[in-house]
Amino acid sequence: MALTVRQSKGVIVEYGEDGIALDPDRKVTDYPIFVTHAHADHASAFKNPDPVKHATEPTYRLLEALRYRGLNNWKPVTIGDKVKIGEIEVRPLNAGHVLGSVQYEVSTPEGTVLYTGDLSMGNSYTMEPARAVNCDLLIIETTFGAPQFKFPKRKEVALDMIRWAVMEAIPAGYVPAFRTDAIGNAQEIISIFNRMTNLPVVTAKNTTKVSDIYRQFGHKLDYVDANTPEGQELLESGRCVVIAPKGAKLSIENLDSALASGWAAIMRNRAKAFPLSDHADFRELLSFIRRCRPKRVLTFHGGAMTKGFAEYVRKRLGIDAGPLTKRQETLMGPVSQAEMRRKACAENIVRAVRIPGFVYTEPWMVREMARRGFSKGETEAALRRLIEVGVLETTSAGVKLP
Repeated sequence: MALTVRQSKGVIVEYGEDGIALDPDRKVTDYPIFVTHAHADHASAFKNPDPVKHATEPTYRLLEALRYRGLNNWKPVTIGDKVKIGEIEVRPLNAGHVLGSVQYEVSTPEGTVLYTGDLSMGNSYTMEPARAVNCDLLIIETTFGAPQFKFPKRKEVALDMIRWAVMEAIPAGYVPAFRTDAIGNAQEIISIFNRMTNLPVVTAKNTTKVSDIYRQFGHKLDYVDANTPEGQELLESGRCVVIAPKGAKLSIENLDSALASGWAAIMRNRAKAFPLSDHADFRELLSFIRRCRPKRVLTFHGGAMTKGFAEYVRKRLGIDAGPLTKRQETLMGPVSQAEMRRKACAENIVRAVRIPGFVYTEPWMVREMARRGFSKGETEAALRRLIEVGVLETTSAGVKLP
C-alpha cells in the first residue's frame, strides 16, 4: 500500500483503503474531516452538517460565536491526542496561528505527513510558536513565502502602533482604529494596548464575539464593545482605540483607520499600515522546514508572489519541493497516470475477489476488469503487484486469497 496526498477541495491523505480530508470545503464527505482552525478559508467544512469533523474546542466555539449554522457531527480533539482512522493515526500539534489552531501529524506504516494549516513561528502577545516535528512529507502553507515578506520584531511593530495612536491620531482629534482580522490579530492588538498603555480598547462587530471566546479560554483581555453605553461614552471622549474587522462598516465619527496585517510589509504607504501577522514570514518558513527535516516538501495557500517558494527550498535547503496539486504525490515523488490506474485496478481486483480459497482464473479477471474500464496490461500489472505483496497467491489455475 502507498501513502499518497493530493489536493481535491482540501488536502486528501490516503493509505490503502483509509483516508482523511484536511481543511476541505463543504462538499467533501468521503473521508473523516480534520479542521485546523476557525478562519473561513479553512473551516468551511463546518457549513456541511453531514460529515464527521474533528477540531479543537476553541475552534468550535469560535465558529459557534460567529453563528455558523448546522455545527453537527463535531468530534473534539486536543493537542497531543491520537485519533485512529484505520491504519492512519492523526495527532494535533500547536500551530501558533490563532486560538485553537493546530497542525496535523498524520502517521502511517509507510511514513509521516505533517500538514501545517496556517502557522506562526513568533512568540506573539497571545500565542506560543508552532511546534516543529520530524516528518517524511511536509505540506506547508506559503501565504508569505517570498523574500520581501520580512516581518519586523513584534515589539517594534507594537511600539509603532502605540506611537501612531497616542502621539499622532488622538492629538489630532481623531479616534485611532485598527482594521484587522477578527480572529487572531484583533486579540493581539487588544493585548498590546492592555500591556503597554492605559488607553481603553473599544471593539466592534465580530471582534467582540471572538474576543469573548478568547477570554473563556484564559486570555486576559480588557475591552468594551462599541454598542454598549460605556463604549459609546469612550468613543465620544475620543480617548480610546478601536479594533474592528477589515471590512466592517462603522458609524463612528472622526475615525482615523490603519491596517494591521502581514501584507503591510510590502505596502508603500506604511504610515497607516502595520506588519502585524499571525503567519510565518519567509525566513520563518524556511527555518520551520529545516527543523522538520522532511524528505519532501509540498506547498499550498500561496499566490503569484510566492509561487517560487518551492525553488528556494530546493536551492537553499537541498530538499525536493513543489506545489501540492490534484496529482497524487508519494514520499518518493508524484504518481504517474499509469501508476494511478494500476492502483485503481488493484483496488477493484481486491473488491472482486471475495471468496476465500476460490480460484479466479486470469481470463475471468481480465474480462471482469475490462468491464470496469481497465486494459489487459493494467490488470496483469495489478495482479503481479497484489501477488508480490501477499494479498493474492498463485495456483496452477489462477489466483486466490491466501
